[in-house]
Amino acid sequence: MAFRLETADFGTFYERTYDVAYRTALGIVRDPALAADVTQDAYVAAYRHRADFRGDAPSAAWLHRIVVNEALAALRRHRPTTLVSDISPSLAPDDATATVARLVLIQALDALPARHRAAVILRYYHDYDYASIAHILGTTSTNVGAMLSRALDRLQSAMEPDRLRSQKDLVSEDV
Repeated sequence: MAFRLETADFGTFYERTYDVAYRTALGIVRDPALAADVTQDAYVAAYRHRADFRGDAPSAAWLHRIVVNEALAALRRHRPTTLVSDISPSLAPDDATATVARLVLIQALDALPARHRAAVILRYYHDYDYASIAHILGTTSTNVGAMLSRALDRLQSAMEPDRLRSQKDLVSEDV
């Protein structure tokens, strides 16, 4: 949905896009407090530069570019903290398998370079095409394809059944 980003419309733009912007920031920086700061910084930057919005791309893509840039800048300033949820010892076996798979995926995402993680989030969470991701990340579509290919290879490797079984065994020993 495109908005004119005038002062009167900016509040509506903020309300309609905040949750998605925050989740994008969280996916990249992996820390809720830092993601909240990044999101606020992105909206401050968007507000300051609202007159620069040309309307040649959807306002959401313009905002995502700002959020991604703010998130990458925040990661350069701060060492990211990997957030891993605690595993409850009372989980049923099926729940434990799903939880281990989720934790392994989170760890694998955390291990990706920040720009690769941003590309994965933009492609598979926001469903942007390669050209849009390239515009948001300030790179080429070919480079986006390469980043996504490398990222997916690493994620797939982390999610291999033997690896998940060994991680589940480690969790079972700890519980």
